[in-house]
Amino acid sequence: MMIKNEKGQSTVEFIMAFAFGVSFILAIFTTSLNYAKGYLVQYATFMASRAYLTADNFMGEFGNNGAPLSYAEEQARKVFNQYELHRFDVPNSSFKINAAGTGSPENYLTVGGSTTFSMKMDPLGNILGQNRLEIVSESFLGKEPTRSECSARMCYAITGQTFCDRNMDITLFDDGC
Repeated sequence: MMIKNEKGQSTVEFIMAFAFGVSFILAIFTTSLNYAKGYLVQYATFMASRAYLTADNFMGEFGNNGAPLSYAEEQARKVFNQYELHRFDVPNSSFKINAAGTGSPENYLTVGGSTTFSMKMDPLGNILGQNRLEIVSESFLGKEPTRSECSARMCYAITGQTFCDRNMDITLFDDGC
């Protein structure tokens, strides 16, 4: 036999509406945090990439196989680490430098920094499961030769060496490389 009264009906409705409302608010909150984290990582990657492309130690040194200067990479990592993204579960080691490599013109267009990280889609894990979204933030600004690379090229053209000694009696003029 069924009970004919409606006592407790409002409590059941409140609990169901409250659970739906809280889930909806948490979903919006998580989405907004994900957007904010994504924008912060994109900005940090962009600023680190700019630091990488403009850093120059004026020594005319090259890395392995003509790769960009290690000084520039150190400066880029220092800039990226200043944003302390590890507080948002983005490890500092996720920042990678895409170097010029062989020096072909195609490689110069994709020189810069990139960051790969993941973020939770669902704060509770009940709606979408424990899946994580993998995000890639890239800042490929293209790389002009640094002043030290121009200096080394001109030094090589004049003396046959990739590094000019300060005691040499030559004047280097940068014509834009």
